[in-house]
Amino acid sequence: MAINDFSEKEIRKAILNKVNPAKINKNAPHWKGYIYLDNKLITKVKIPNEHKTIMKESKSKYIAVALRLEDEQFNQLIDCSMKGSAYYKLQKLIEA
Repeated sequence: MAINDFSEKEIRKAILNKVNPAKINKNAPHWKGYIYLDNKLITKVKIPNEHKTIMKESKSKYIAVALRLEDEQFNQLIDCSMKGSAYYKLQKLIEA
């Protein structure tokens, strides 16, 4: 399964609204989000800008890996079939 074509804006919106990083470093051209689980940093992810351009699959894959998601899970997170609570439930399984 491959990662679907998503705009940078769609990916940004899903990360900010669903994953909701606990801390965001806004001091660079691309924001960096810090994701915590049970008060432990589990990953950092680059947050794309609000461009409407389609993000190349290789860059989307980089973000999916940073979010600790398989391609299909990443697609579900961005296209709205995976809610933020499901994302964190999945991360707890990975940590176990």
